[in-house]
Amino acid sequence: MSAPVLPGNQRLALACWDYSWLTRRDGRACEYRDLDRAFAGLAERGYNALRVDAVPHLLARGESGLISDRFEIYPEGLDLRRGARVPVQVQPRRLLPELLRRARDHGIQLWLSSWFVPDSQARRSFVRRPADFIRVWSETLNFIEQEGFADQVLAVDFCHEFPQAPCAHGAYRRIFSTHPMNPLPNLLSWSPAAARRVEEYLLEVPRALRALHPRILFGVSVAAGQESNLRQLDTSELDFMDHHVWLSDDPRFRLGSAEVLRHAPIALGERIQGRVAALLYRSRQSQWAERMRKRLHEQAEFGRVRRLLPMLGEGFVRQTHEQTLDWDWVRLVSEHTVMAALDEGMQVVSTGLHARPHSPGFWDDVAWHQRITAMIRNS
Repeated sequence: MSAPVLPGNQRLALACWDYSWLTRRDGRACEYRDLDRAFAGLAERGYNALRVDAVPHLLARGESGLISDRFEIYPEGLDLRRGARVPVQVQPRRLLPELLRRARDHGIQLWLSSWFVPDSQARRSFVRRPADFIRVWSETLNFIEQEGFADQVLAVDFCHEFPQAPCAHGAYRRIFSTHPMNPLPNLLSWSPAAARRVEEYLLEVPRALRALHPRILFGVSVAAGQESNLRQLDTSELDFMDHHVWLSDDPRFRLGSAEVLRHAPIALGERIQGRVAALLYRSRQSQWAERMRKRLHEQAEFGRVRRLLPMLGEGFVRQTHEQTLDWDWVRLVSEHTVMAALDEGMQVVSTGLHARPHSPGFWDDVAWHQRITAMIRNS
């Protein structure tokens, strides 16, 4: 079996709006209230694909077998990079068709994923077994097809950074026999029993969904901390493995940039750390870019051996309080990473986490986006 390729062997310049498109529509956090305007900005900047959370656990029937039209979504802990900072009322069955319609209007293909965000009905706690992922995703894709937008969905990542908590909240307890708040399984090598359970999801979920929706690519995204564990498993049913890379995954950069200050109790700590990180990168940018290039080469080689679609779906600078960021530095890191991904032949490439309307320091430089996305599409 040869590695999957995109229709027409196209190249995708990918942005990511995660679940923010659904939760940042009111009050001060209202960047996605006018989806037509948001998609027009995406197309103007040269993007032709968008990774979003389709909230399948909310669209599908609940454990009782009933469909709900309204939910309250809660903020995800202290992660201020995504979504709203306060609980918000959402109606996913009304808003997802609008998202799909605007994507079609502006020629944007969708790469669906899910962060399995916490909600007032604790729906994510019931997505535990492979069969649960299969059910919620098949019902979501059937809903999209019934609404007439099946052609807009190119791929499905069945769980963001699987099997890491909090996104794999329900499965985490089943796989590792511990509470999702316990971080140890993310830091250690997996036991043989845990590895077998993870492998069940990698095989059963894409196999079943592909049988129901053969036109769509199915895979999973992974964080750097899980790559070594996942590479030991059978990935033969996956069409892609979306590796997420962050500059701070490199222990040398973490140490040199004083990342410990990010966790200081006052915002000043992160502001200082952001400046130190920018100075460190600029002082040895060829060194850090080369180290990132080597990581991407390893990921691309793994994909070629396993016959997986080569892609880079998210990264690259991790910072909670964006007002402290040096955006010229963030764009420099993004450009270096994109160029390295293209050199490895990756067909789907993100320009970074901040390619979204609610990161205006990154988003507002239209000319930069147009130049980088043209590089990706024409690679």
